[in-house]
Amino acid sequence: MHSPENETHLPQKVRRARCWPAIGHRLAALLIPAVAACSLQSYPAQPQIPVPATAPAGDSLAPAEPAQPEGLVNAETDILLAAIAGLATHGLDPEDYGLSRLRALENRPAEQGQALRDAWLLAATHLSQGRLDPETLTPRAAATLTERALLDRINDASGYGALAAALDGLAPRHPDYLALRAELSLARTALTLETEPARLAEYAAAIDTLRVNLERWRWLPREFGPRYVFANIPGQDVTAFENDLIVAQFSAIFGKTDRKTPVFSDEVEYIVFNPWWEVPDSIARKDKLPQFRRDPGAVARLGYKVLDKSGRTVDPGSIDWDMISARTFPYTLRQAPGPHNALGQVKIIFPNSHSVYLHDTPDQALFDAEQRLFSSGCVRVKAPLDLARWLLRATPGWDRDRLDAAVASGVETRVDLAAPVPVHIVYFTAVTDRTCGRALYLTDVYRRDGAVLQALQAPLAP
Repeated sequence: MHSPENETHLPQKVRRARCWPAIGHRLAALLIPAVAACSLQSYPAQPQIPVPATAPAGDSLAPAEPAQPEGLVNAETDILLAAIAGLATHGLDPEDYGLSRLRALENRPAEQGQALRDAWLLAATHLSQGRLDPETLTPRAAATLTERALLDRINDASGYGALAAALDGLAPRHPDYLALRAELSLARTALTLETEPARLAEYAAAIDTLRVNLERWRWLPREFGPRYVFANIPGQDVTAFENDLIVAQFSAIFGKTDRKTPVFSDEVEYIVFNPWWEVPDSIARKDKLPQFRRDPGAVARLGYKVLDKSGRTVDPGSIDWDMISARTFPYTLRQAPGPHNALGQVKIIFPNSHSVYLHDTPDQALFDAEQRLFSSGCVRVKAPLDLARWLLRATPGWDRDRLDAAVASGVETRVDLAAPVPVHIVYFTAVTDRTCGRALYLTDVYRRDGAVLQALQAPLAP
């Protein structure tokens, strides 16, 4: 295998194409050419969002300066009002923060001042943590103590202009978040130029998807560190980052729809080569017992060891699997290292309450499928030894030769990382193709976008 530092492992479902398909002739005069090549996913069909001639460039994502009420003399108040209006570029609704009411208070400066502070606090909370609680999807209706302390420090020192500048800085600064914001601006511009009903619906759906995924970014940490890993369920891939740049990407298999892979963040602490598989009790009952009933010889042939509840080895030939109840399954199953081991040659461990980790698999043909939801919750990775090499790069003594020797030994070998590497199992249905900076829209495999969108559209509790 090539080192991941030198090769990106693209998922099997990716194909090369131009950045976006051509659009209708009626809008052609309004567009600039989309010349960068993008890796469009072969599923689903991508929205044909045009690039207007006046499209924002780089990080210039704020909307045009809104018309201000006559009589406003406080320039800093204008700036803060514009910043609140600019929350729309983050997929948030400025009216959640009372924008119209704030503008209407122009002749009542004391009341407007307090309302501006309250609006800033809530907006700061939503940009820094998300409008919704990620576990319950309940809207956050109140500011946190952290934002209140920040307000006091900034306001005492510098006033509204500094508050406006700080607001945008509380949002994620990751390149992918910025690219999705830019895509949202393009989609909204396209929506205003379009009249064809089908295309209008397409743009509106893209806007909804972008809003949902911008919110998911706000649930993540602001700092990821110099090296980290993303495992994206809808993308069905695992990506290694260095300084926010992609250095390797691997096709992956995630949990079935009835055994979903959970979303959470943790740190890779150690790697095990030639691992034993300690079969989870739920899998032993639901999967292995039916398999052994059909084929009792599979126990020995596939390298399973059967233990009773006292930890003593039981001869599988002495067991009548048809007489064993799944409800009262009395055994513990272990699978020895080898070519049939369900974890393959390596597992990558980040201890967590979900008992989820990254690992190899002997079923390599499954990576040829476009939709890869085959596991019981763990993440199976194609070319996982390349990922392991990258993770161990900073661990002294574990160069390619030693790693290859450990694998070839066939003996279970644990290696602790010199420094943990953050890993984030995420659920993004809109991602960025970095070859052209445009969004790719992915299948909502667990059907989660609708609930997030509905919660984003719900009014904040009083």
